[in-house]
Amino acid sequence: MLVHAASIALAATVVLTVAFGAGGTAIVGQSGRGVDGSTVVWSILGHQTACPYCEVAGDAFSAARASIDILLSSLVVEDDPLVDALVAAAKRGVAVRVLLDQSSFEPSISEKNRRAVDYLAARGVQAKLDDPETTTHAKLALIDRAIVLVGSTNWNRYALFEHRQADVRIDDERVARVFCGFFDRLWSAPAVELPLSLEGVAIPLEGPALIALPDAGQSTLYATVTADLLSRARESVHAILYRVSVYPQFDDSATTMLVRALISAAGRGLDVRVLIDDCSFYADSAEANLESAIFLYQSGVDVRFDDPAVTTHAKLVVIDGATVVLGSTNWNYYSVERNIEANVALVRMPDVAGPFEAYFASLWAAGRALVP
Repeated sequence: MLVHAASIALAATVVLTVAFGAGGTAIVGQSGRGVDGSTVVWSILGHQTACPYCEVAGDAFSAARASIDILLSSLVVEDDPLVDALVAAAKRGVAVRVLLDQSSFEPSISEKNRRAVDYLAARGVQAKLDDPETTTHAKLALIDRAIVLVGSTNWNRYALFEHRQADVRIDDERVARVFCGFFDRLWSAPAVELPLSLEGVAIPLEGPALIALPDAGQSTLYATVTADLLSRARESVHAILYRVSVYPQFDDSATTMLVRALISAAGRGLDVRVLIDDCSFYADSAEANLESAIFLYQSGVDVRFDDPAVTTHAKLVVIDGATVVLGSTNWNYYSVERNIEANVALVRMPDVAGPFEAYFASLWAAGRALVP
């Protein structure tokens, strides 16, 4: 199983957190010491045929005592082993809430998720759809308001067992507090645009840092933090991206900011490599990814595609072999600037980054060069 755990001493770890003020504004600050003296981070690397995410999530759900909150883009009940774990938790008295996307532009998403809501509700799980005018693209699970599972994995057979994914489990009440507050606000008001900001808060220049990155409405925490970390890269940037779009005509786009930060790193002579999904199953995405790959290649970034027969769904950036940014955000306008997303940055944690760096290396070695 591709699951790795690393324990980080809290005395050396800074956690930047997001709190929601009574007036609806976001207050971002630096949290204090945690309760138990350590933060445990589990890297979860999805390959074809195996489902390490199922094992980690299933164990966490089985051990839950008080609550499980799930925020997902897609949930298909059939052939999903995690649904049974949620129902079992609800039967033993755990408060289980599931919030799923209701799409105004893709009826099939709403149809599948509505069936899942009906199935879960009939079995004691609190479940509902979000507002149709919002797009919930996050893949987030919260257990006992102390454990966070976040990454790229949707809950359907293809995502769980066939796609290449990158997720993480974080055992830290401070990080969970951020995402629980995020989930609570969305549960009570699914259409809300949360004005999240990192204004006035700086990522420390030394030592480990763990940054929760929820986004909703027009916030761009993921883009802001990722671009900042890319600007600090000194040796390498290795990325696995399911979707990339380039908007050179929109200089003020947060997505353009990300792409420029990547190109700037290559311009400084760093080892910058990006593996992009072929998206051969979706013509529009395939065209966008090809155009972006050509643009990046012409701008000095080494680019490869995955095998057209597989889906590389991860959204993963590894910087200097020590910093990891991952979650649900694709590099396109709607994902970066409009959707409800959930990401995390694990800064200067080489023990955590090591498995993700090795994962990138294995997929890169099997990738196809843009220019033979």
